Amino acid sequence: MQLFLHTALEANDRDLLFGPEESKHLIKVLRHKSGDRITIGNTRGLEAVATIIDDNPKACSVRIDHSIEHPKPEHHIHVAIAPTKQMERLEWFVEKATELGISRITPIICDHSERKTLRLDRLEKRRNAALKQSLSFYGVDIDAVCPMEEFLNRDFSNTDCYIAYCGDDIQHHLATVSKSHQCSVVLIGPEGDFSHKEIQQAIAREFTPITLGDRRLRTETAGIAAVQILGLKSMI
Repeated sequence: MQLFLHTALEANDRDLLFGPEESKHLIKVLRHKSGDRITIGNTRGLEAVATIIDDNPKACSVRIDHSIEHPKPEHHIHVAIAPTKQMERLEWFVEKATELGISRITPIICDHSERKTLRLDRLEKRRNAALKQSLSFYGVDIDAVCPMEEFLNRDFSNTDCYIAYCGDDIQHHLATVSKSHQCSVVLIGPEGDFSHKEIQQAIAREFTPITLGDRRLRTETAGIAAVQILGLKSMI
């Protein structure tokens, strides 16, 4: 099965028109024709099976045959991660974290950050490709870049909060302290790690210090490890 995205799709829609980019992908790249049946997701849990009625590569139109509402995931996984120096590594994280079931990504600027600006359109493009690849019917929110101090001032009610950093004093592995079927947020720092001030600020905001293992991980690898651990915990 191939999945196509159309965020404007609603449960009561009868006909739907794709924009130029998705139309080109459908008709020119994948060579679909009028009469072909395709599957569409709106990134909010709705799946629709539709038939192509006009194979225009600039404005492909379809007729909805039937639709299905998928239940919302019980576990909300949120990773706030410092952008990597090389943009490609952060894009890789977004792609793989999306495939693994992350719910939200917030790029945070830290004291030791080497990159402080991002092209969100590049991250969103990798996310959308990963949603299709993994047949995900719920989307992934990607926030604008914000300073870590500003992020820590957000409301994290009913959320389990963790900060991962390199330190000999950390007593808990994420796998041992995280809970199943909960909302969780994990802070992942830059290559130079969080500063002492940032760690103390996070702890003061009731973020639990955690480790992801004995090995020293790259920023994007640490982010993936956190998503995988929390994803497996949500299945328990």
